[in-house]
Amino acid sequence: MPIRAYLQFYKDIFPFIVAFTIICMMGLGVNWGFLLFSTLGLLVGFIGFTTFKKDEYYFYYNLGITKWGLLKSSFIINILIGIPVFAILFLLNTFFFG
Repeated sequence: MPIRAYLQFYKDIFPFIVAFTIICMMGLGVNWGFLLFSTLGLLVGFIGFTTFKKDEYYFYYNLGITKWGLLKSSFIINILIGIPVFAILFLLNTFFFG
């Protein structure tokens, strides 16, 4: 299983996810930010990759990785990154803003 390929794909969609999440967190707060980061943010990242880097899918197809496989692995990576980051943000938010 080419783990580096999955991580490379996640690094490519991560800026789209973070931009979407930051914009949503400004309006909705940290609690909704985690939910949107984990679900809709991933779809926004996937759509952004499809829009701007569509030709790079051939690299993943040559490795035998489908779009569905990329989406599943990105979801798992997103959850593993999101839980500790948003736990820290939630604690900071409650500590400073009560």
